[in-house]
Order: sequence, then C-alpha cells, then structure tokens
Amino acid sequence: MSLQTISQERANHALAAVKGWEDKSSSDQKELKSYVVSMPAMILMSGFGQTCAFYKSKGGNHAVVLDALQSWLNKGDVITFITQASAQEYQLAEAESLEYLNWLKKFARAYLKGDE
Repeated sequence: MSLQTISQERANHALAAVKGWEDKSSSDQKELKSYVVSMPAMILMSGFGQTCAFYKSKGGNHAVVLDALQSWLNKGDVITFITQASAQEYQLAEAESLEYLNWLKKFARAYLKGDE
C-alpha cells in the first residue's frame, strides 16, 4: 500500500475529471476549460457559496465543473452543505475547493481544447 499526500490525491481526482471530459466536443471542452479557469477567481471575488449557487443555476457545463468539485469535497449536495455547515466547515471547504481547483485548472489547460 502506498501512501499519497493530499496534494497527490487532489491531482489524481482532478486529472480523472478532466480526462473524462476529453471525449466531449471541442466547443464543450473550450467551455469547460473557461469555467474551470474562472471559478477560483469568482470564489475569491464573490464567495464560495455564491459561486457554487451560480454554477448550479447555470446548468450545462457549469454544472459539470461543479459536479467535479462536489465529488472531491465529498459533502453530498454542495448547496445543502453550504446552507447547513458551520462557519469553520464552510471556510475549510472553501480553502479545499481553491486547492482542488488549482489542479483542475492545470489539467484543463493541459488536456482540453480551447483558447489559452
């Protein structure tokens, strides 16, 4: 049994998510890449809860990106979590989301089609 760092686990999960998007159309890949790249800045500007709610409300490829994040956080429905979590749990989830999205963004840029 090999032990991995949390950073390696994040990277592995993010890579699997992005690899799963490679079979999508070029326009979908371009959208996904754009949404992944913009999500961390949106969290920092508008807040974690507001960004997740926005991505959920948009549906489509926004929801695909949110689903990858939600899968990593493993808190069930992220919107329910946001509305019920303690302040500390919320802050930890926000920080963890930013760390995860850093990997997701790197792999999206490396593997998905689209402008950069």
